[in-house]
Amino acid sequence: MRYTVGLIFFALLQTTAVLAQNSYAQKQKGDFFGYWGYNRAAFTKSNITFTGKGYDFTLKDVEAYDRPTPFSFADYFKPANITIPQYNIRFGYYIRNNWNVSFGTDHMKYVMPQNGVVPIEGVINQPGNPFNGVYDANSTIALQDTFLTFEHTDGLNYVNIATEYFFDLYTTPNGKFGVSAFGGGGLGAMIPKSNVQLMNGERNDVFHLAGFGLHANAGVYLSFWRHFFFRTQAKGGLISMPDILTRPNDAPDRAKQNFWFDMWDFAIGWNWRF
Repeated sequence: MRYTVGLIFFALLQTTAVLAQNSYAQKQKGDFFGYWGYNRAAFTKSNITFTGKGYDFTLKDVEAYDRPTPFSFADYFKPANITIPQYNIRFGYYIRNNWNVSFGTDHMKYVMPQNGVVPIEGVINQPGNPFNGVYDANSTIALQDTFLTFEHTDGLNYVNIATEYFFDLYTTPNGKFGVSAFGGGGLGAMIPKSNVQLMNGERNDVFHLAGFGLHANAGVYLSFWRHFFFRTQAKGGLISMPDILTRPNDAPDRAKQNFWFDMWDFAIGWNWRF
């Protein structure tokens, strides 16, 4: 999974080599655009370090998965509910005929499965804590609810700026339909709303600036009557969050983790000009 970014850049280089002789612009310079879509995501295993008064330990090779919302018309199309699923929203501007800059949010969901067993290393020493102990490199612990619930489910929010370059593949003679390939990259802030309950402590579930992310992406773009479009893409990158809240009420307790992500999304959108 961590090779996704490299593969995307390799695909872009190959596309450039093939299309360079025949590519032509879509005449979109000066256009604004916006789109809305939905995604699926996957994550590498990560080490998660927890620190606070009386404890400092690391869980190793923790797995995680996304949580897609089962399809229903109400959840995916009712305006009051459309932010419940894993979604993507973005607005941008074409600074050249085949080059845009944009700002948006990729709303993923990250769920640590319960009842698994993972390696643990560190120390827990709190009055009355049933998990007290010194954990060496050979120790393991069960991820039961009484020990840890750890999710970024509302969500793993990657708020980022990005740029994309387009290569036209085909346009009908009347210009009403076109197919393009595109690729690009970006970076931004991680602002998760993390659902964390650690060692029977009070549950935390608030938005917080936890770190940063960066990505590369490549995909296909279908335009209809110049203004309406459909796009789908693969995106991969790195997420680093050294400042995850684990307790409410301004407690100093924190967690940190780094991992790679893959995401596939599809979206519909609109181009316009003022």
